[in-house]
Amino acid sequence: MSEKLTLIRHGANGEEQIEVYGAVQENKALFGIDADVEEGDLIEKPLPSGKTKRYKVVNVTYHNAPGVPAHAHHVTASIETVRTHAQVSRRRVELPGLHPKISDAAGALFADGHYSRAVLAAFQAVEHEVQQKAQLNDSGVSLMHKAFGSASPPINVARHTGRNAQDEQEGFRFLFVGAMGGLRNPRAHGVDLPDSEQEALEYLAFASALMRRL
Repeated sequence: MSEKLTLIRHGANGEEQIEVYGAVQENKALFGIDADVEEGDLIEKPLPSGKTKRYKVVNVTYHNAPGVPAHAHHVTASIETVRTHAQVSRRRVELPGLHPKISDAAGALFADGHYSRAVLAAFQAVEHEVQQKAQLNDSGVSLMHKAFGSASPPINVARHTGRNAQDEQEGFRFLFVGAMGGLRNPRAHGVDLPDSEQEALEYLAFASALMRRL
């Protein structure tokens, strides 16, 4: 049995939503063989209560090997539950003074009072930008260490020279690492945190500063 689902993917131009038909089971989702599903995508499933349940795709397997009948070709996505939440607007809301990609990712959520989710979306946007610029498939803390560490890091944000450049690069590495460990991760794995409007705005400003440095 198929139902209408929404795939959410963060691309170079911000959040992309793709409507697909599939079936969500306890720890996997099934799609037609032509479905555009990637590891790291989010799946939103509408519930009768008016809320949506969100899952993260952790692995994708294509079942179309030679010898398998065409009618049996399909895609299996291993999934893990992220959270259940009320549906909110997907409109774009600009947050004056912040990086446009942070506004795109978090503006509507912030305007609707979903402060914890706005912070999560902002740092997920930073994470995706780092993945793209560093050409790495890692995520979170591991991604930041690889992107900004080593003698020849994939992303060099230093603006000084000599020892100052080394200190600057190392300092920003830990700023990005801390943002993932202290701000992104707690909001990505569990219930929404009780961020106030002021706290969320300051976190978004921090995300904006990191985004501009990229």
